[in-house]
Amino acid sequence: MKNSIYFGDNLEILREFPDNSVHCGYADPPFNSGRDYNIFLPNSQAQTKAFTDIWRWDDAAREARAFVQEQHTETYQRLNKCLQGYDLVLQNATTGTDGEMRAYLAFMGPRLAEVHRVLKETGSFYLHCDATASHYLKPLLDAIFGSQHFRNEIVWKRTSAHSGSRQYGRIHDTILFYTKSSKSVWNPVYTSHDAEYVKKAYRYEDEKGPYRLIELTGAGVTQSGESGQPWRGVNPSRVGRHWSAPRRNAWPEGVMPPDNYESLSVHEKLEALDANGLIYWPPRGEKPRFKRYLSTSKGVRVQDMILDINPVAGNAKEKMGYGTQKPLALLERLIKASSNEGDIVLDPFCGGGTTLDAAETLNRRWIGIDLTILALEPLQRRLKERHGLQPSVDYDIFGYPTNVQEAITLANHNQRYHDFANWAVTRLGLEPTPDAGDGGFDGTGTVVVWDNQHLKEAPTQLKVIAEVKAGRKPAMKDVRAFCAAMHHSDAAFGVFITLHPITKGMRDLQDKEGTIEHNGTQYPRLQFWQIDDAYFENPESLNQLVKLPWRIESRPKSERHFKGMQLEVEL
Repeated sequence: MKNSIYFGDNLEILREFPDNSVHCGYADPPFNSGRDYNIFLPNSQAQTKAFTDIWRWDDAAREARAFVQEQHTETYQRLNKCLQGYDLVLQNATTGTDGEMRAYLAFMGPRLAEVHRVLKETGSFYLHCDATASHYLKPLLDAIFGSQHFRNEIVWKRTSAHSGSRQYGRIHDTILFYTKSSKSVWNPVYTSHDAEYVKKAYRYEDEKGPYRLIELTGAGVTQSGESGQPWRGVNPSRVGRHWSAPRRNAWPEGVMPPDNYESLSVHEKLEALDANGLIYWPPRGEKPRFKRYLSTSKGVRVQDMILDINPVAGNAKEKMGYGTQKPLALLERLIKASSNEGDIVLDPFCGGGTTLDAAETLNRRWIGIDLTILALEPLQRRLKERHGLQPSVDYDIFGYPTNVQEAITLANHNQRYHDFANWAVTRLGLEPTPDAGDGGFDGTGTVVVWDNQHLKEAPTQLKVIAEVKAGRKPAMKDVRAFCAAMHHSDAAFGVFITLHPITKGMRDLQDKEGTIEHNGTQYPRLQFWQIDDAYFENPESLNQLVKLPWRIESRPKSERHFKGMQLEVEL
């Protein structure tokens, strides 16, 4: 299976996946925080809304609840009963905090059920949440996975001390860890020993390195076999114990145990250990001990409280611009523990792609799903810079237009029209407006122009806006309204984007709006982009269709780059 990124509603997409097809899943969904989250756009300091974490008991919530009731699998029936219980707990609320939580759980429930369905029997799932809803989500997961398959409530310290108002500071997230069955993959993960611990525990040293002393006996007396019999004059039964020799992997590097070591009797193992200088005999007393060398220790086995992985700092190289971004090291730890090389890792809320990055680093295959189409560019950039991956070659993309028909499909999708508008304006290098389609234009940006005659002065910044009309053939009133938006917003340029042919009336209006001269070239203030096959065959052709003065982020390197500029029309 090829690595894949999907754009769209993850419930619809997950329902198309076959049963038992994914080895490991991780989800960092909205937390019902009651706020919008933004993403920084590529090559820009501006932000636009990535997703909304504000919930209402509305038609969408009711449809989600009805969807669960209509499913007849055992998993969905258990989920439905759990949600019915929440209906009672939240008093059938449709407004206020309880209504918001009820809507949020109606959204999350079926998506968690679909993740469970697509997991293999040996699969594992991690759900990242916080105190807002973790106590509601755990019973949902108990109903879906079975409470017997709950493994851990992992605590990750995500920030330093916070000052709470009349409450304890909230400084951790919760990661709920479930498996689909008792046959799940588990690879213990270790961290390095603390330096102070090593100094105290491994306080002996010889030519093989630092070591500590551990018992060669176990608790309890045995009545049969060599383990209860004296060895070298030492009888463990006198102190209520029995001989217990360490396993083969406890031998230090460079010291080879006998090939048949594991099949030897306990006394024979002790003799082999002593012959290789691995047993310490005290000057006084008769309690020999085994030399456990630091080189044989894998470190400290990771526990359910993660304190050693810091959140992504603002100046970190891996920072993507997502306010909810999780550190790569955290995902690597979870994926390493619950999957093997070549396994498929799924993230149904993949956002900035940390899960995909971690999976690729660990030689796993991966599937990412995200609702906002704006996530693709930072995702592609990350995969290319970190791993040299190229779309279509190393991974497939679904739900993102690659030809005119796919663009039309996206544009005609009622729930994803804003995705189409966002995609279109970002092709121009513009930034989507917070509420696409509702303010007279869908995208905005700035043309930065230096006046070569006055290089010590600040550059001129010319505003550019764009409007997308795709669901129907645009009328002249639409273009006039866009021109009015240009004047109202003091935009020097406006780009009207459509899937339909540009008419003569539109060209007449373009002439009426006039031009701006820069470096001896006339640039129409009103410009048009008809999205067609030619663009998808050669995206660079857009530079010939929409012509704007050179956009730069620094001063020109030579006079030939920019001459003066002159406005031909009054803005």
